[in-house]
Amino acid sequence: MMNDRQGRTHKSLARRTADSVGNHIVEVLENEDLAAEKGFLQGIDPRSKLLAVLIFSVTASLVRSPWVLAAMSILALVLASFSAVSPASFARKVWGSAGLFATLIALPAATQFITAGSVLFRLGPVAITRPGALGAITLILRVVASAGFALLIVWTMRWIDLLSALSRMKVPDIIVATLAMAQKQIVSLMRTVEQIHLARESRTLKESTTAENRRWVIERIAFVFQKSVKTADDVYDAMLARGYSGSMRVIHRTPATVRDWSYVVFSAGIAALLIAIDRMVMR
Repeated sequence: MMNDRQGRTHKSLARRTADSVGNHIVEVLENEDLAAEKGFLQGIDPRSKLLAVLIFSVTASLVRSPWVLAAMSILALVLASFSAVSPASFARKVWGSAGLFATLIALPAATQFITAGSVLFRLGPVAITRPGALGAITLILRVVASAGFALLIVWTMRWIDLLSALSRMKVPDIIVATLAMAQKQIVSLMRTVEQIHLARESRTLKESTTAENRRWVIERIAFVFQKSVKTADDVYDAMLARGYSGSMRVIHRTPATVRDWSYVVFSAGIAALLIAIDRMVMR
């Protein structure tokens, strides 16, 4: 912690970065705890959940009505509340990431420069057209709905269960193995980045200039990249030394129950109903 000339306390670049990385690591660990809760989706077979997400994602890409897409977003929120996920936290995560990104992408298309049509309102010299606003809202809601169902998978399924489900669904082993190693190495590298910044914080007596911070960050990026490449080679060599032949073994083979398949059928039925409503609304 350092004090500026006005006596206000603020954090250094290293401290802020370390805190940010640490928070992301905590979120990863908390997701594992959430996946172990006794919620609705936690009790569904991982393969059934993946099939349901695929069904809803395809549905979101086919639906054109903003109202139907909004209903899909609400459905994802309802499923989250029944799965021990805080609705407020769920909405914040979806809109703070996918929603914000989609908004930044869609906003230019809502202007009169891109989409012609009757002017809905003006923001200074920029005019927002009615067709442009409708298209932007549709795109944002489509991204939010798809991201919401995908986030439910991340929050209600352990990573090892996801990999097992992908393997049992005949996804190529090279993809499953890459995902397995990537998840572990990302967490490991995040720990490394956190420790690097904490080490700099503990050895810094005065606030660095912007140029010094920029140079130091660039050097650390290069170091972490080199470390990631070396770690990947070492892990692969260790796997080969222990008999890895390119195939992924599935340890847990829990059979799908009637409840699991009922969830898939329910998801397909809801998707068909949403598409039918969309066709009626958009005639």
